[in-house]
Amino acid sequence: MKVDGSSEEEGDEAVAGPLQKIRLGATKSTEILKEEAAIQIQRVYRNYRNMEIVRRFLGLGLTIESVRDTSFEAISIKFREEEVQKATARLLRLCGLLERLEEGQVEIEKTCRTFLSAFLILGHPGEVLSDDGENEKALITKSKDLLISFESFLSSPTFPPDQSLSAAWDAFNTGFASWKTRDSEILISTMVAQYAELDLIWQKVKDDTEEHVASDFKEGIRENQLLLLVRIRRLAGERTRTLIRQAVKEARRTRLPKKEKGDTRPRATPTASDGNSVSTEDNNSSVSSGAAVSSITPTGSPQPPETPPGVAGQSRFPPMEDGAVFSNRQIVHELALDKNFKLKARKKGGLERMVEEQTRKAFWDVMKEDVLERGELAKWIPGMAGSVREKLLRLLEPTGSLHRMISDSIDIQIIEQQCRAGSYNYEKFFSFVLSILPKICSPVRDDDVQALINDTGDYIHRLQRLFDVLELLQLDHANFLLMMSAQYMIPEAVPYERRMFAADLEAGRTTLTQAKQWLLKAKEEKLQEARSRDPESVSHPSSRPSSTVIYNHAFAPLLMSLGEPLTLQQVPETFHLDIERIQAYREEFRSLVLGAAMGITIKNILRRNVCSSWKPLKDRISADLSSETALEPSAIARDLCAFLQETVATPKQVIPHVTSAITRIAAISVSQEHQDPVVRVVSNRLRGFVLARLNAGTSKEKVRLATGGGDTLASFGMAEWISEVGVFVERSVALADLNRNCYALWYDGILA
Repeated sequence: MKVDGSSEEEGDEAVAGPLQKIRLGATKSTEILKEEAAIQIQRVYRNYRNMEIVRRFLGLGLTIESVRDTSFEAISIKFREEEVQKATARLLRLCGLLERLEEGQVEIEKTCRTFLSAFLILGHPGEVLSDDGENEKALITKSKDLLISFESFLSSPTFPPDQSLSAAWDAFNTGFASWKTRDSEILISTMVAQYAELDLIWQKVKDDTEEHVASDFKEGIRENQLLLLVRIRRLAGERTRTLIRQAVKEARRTRLPKKEKGDTRPRATPTASDGNSVSTEDNNSSVSSGAAVSSITPTGSPQPPETPPGVAGQSRFPPMEDGAVFSNRQIVHELALDKNFKLKARKKGGLERMVEEQTRKAFWDVMKEDVLERGELAKWIPGMAGSVREKLLRLLEPTGSLHRMISDSIDIQIIEQQCRAGSYNYEKFFSFVLSILPKICSPVRDDDVQALINDTGDYIHRLQRLFDVLELLQLDHANFLLMMSAQYMIPEAVPYERRMFAADLEAGRTTLTQAKQWLLKAKEEKLQEARSRDPESVSHPSSRPSSTVIYNHAFAPLLMSLGEPLTLQQVPETFHLDIERIQAYREEFRSLVLGAAMGITIKNILRRNVCSSWKPLKDRISADLSSETALEPSAIARDLCAFLQETVATPKQVIPHVTSAITRIAAISVSQEHQDPVVRVVSNRLRGFVLARLNAGTSKEKVRLATGGGDTLASFGMAEWISEVGVFVERSVALADLNRNCYALWYDGILA
């Protein structure tokens, strides 16, 4: 009997169990026991390690709520911390989400950033996503699914995790990559456009006559281009060089002055030392696009007379066949705006062109009937021969041998006598003239001259073609003289215009009435704006608008308005040489605004990112708005709807909305500037964009604005219009700068 009261049998049974286990264990080998112990230890260690990884990630406090409650800047900085990156990488590897990655720290860090982006997308969608389109909404949904599965796993960790987590991760990763690629392409295209814009600025200022201008721009441009290059390479990788090369090439091709495909320099060319240059004197001369430059003065710095005879800058030669006539004052003004300015035949509208063609045809038909059918040679031949002689002599130096030979060979009196006697030989006349043309024409006209030589038509037909060729030769000759004279005229352009305008004022040929009203109105508006920002009436000098700011404020509405066309009485007298140019710029501004408004509206209806570029749509809109025959608003809407149906999957129920919106925008008349909200917003934004460029005072500021111009326009929804807006800005700034420099003396006097 035991002391504790238990029986001896019960004690034997209690001991028998452990002894039995010992006897069974004793039958296993030592190696098996060690293996089982190792397995057990490893299992315990793995569980501890896994739970430690989960605890460390939970210790970061990352939840959708905590991310939402933290500012975007602060949480972005936190996600870049090394501790967060390591904890995330360990947990993703534990969950098997890094198994398919290539070995490498960069790929792991990229995947961790992608995973953490799901928190940002749900916590700060406005800062992360640039739009609320279908792709963005799908990405938000996939982010939500991923984090729900992830937090479910964290609440009760099991290893390996449930397959739903892996499936949610795959869906999110695919959607994120697709969204990022599309968003990255938008960013890349914008930065490449900025790089090309900076290159254009350098191309235009590198040959500036003032060396400090080029050096100032060069430093700022190189610095900003280097920054852009680094950013582009980070996103585009090996494509960077190709993208930049193509963008720069395209920008130079479309926005820099085009070089002539052939040599337009006449073979019989005078030199600048021969004294053939366009004078900045007002000597009652002018230049026609069909005539050689007539003003001939010695080279050097020309000086106009103190009191020009007649109406300064308004005298004219009789217009040539194309009717395009320029005074010396206009030519100097054009060269000041564009050093590569060339005379061109004036473009005519459809009706004007048709009337001209009919008139010319009637003229040559009458001549043909009189000469070939009635034999009335004396009525036409001497006059036409005299015109040919005069045109040829204009192309040659008076002291040259060819000039003397033509003067002696084409004797109008002898030709008239031959016509009356019926012995005139027009083949001999053509043979002589056609032997001269190849010696004096420019190489680019060789084909035209050869075609004339090979022409076997009747006399009147060949004579008509001869006049056409002579017009081309005279145009080349005039442009060559302009090119030779430009280097002397451009530095004198501003002082020359000042003297001419002062002479006009003194002689009473013009006044400053409109200029005063124009500037004083702008001054009052800017002062009122300054007073509204100064409720305490401190009137600090720094808050007062400068004369340049007032001028730019007055200048902007001249060019950038959707209102009615300007009348002559509304244009300041100081813009008397730019009336047609201002009207053209207003039309260009109108097309930009309406085109951008149409593109933004279509993107919004189709739920596309308005910041993304859609160049084919922009090209179609441009073609519709710039059609030679103005299209009706409904026709524009139908054409754009047809384009959408041909190029993108457009639901049928969307087409009526697009049609209605585009018809409304295209139908906006000059008196409806503020009717459509999209048009109003685009107009105000574009006007502010150009005004910022006008107010830029230093080269550094100009480079900064040019660098960020692409981003700004893309944020406006005008990513496709960057090139066109760039051209408009360049022209506007050039006109404003030249006008301000020419008339600053009078402007400052008015504003004083």
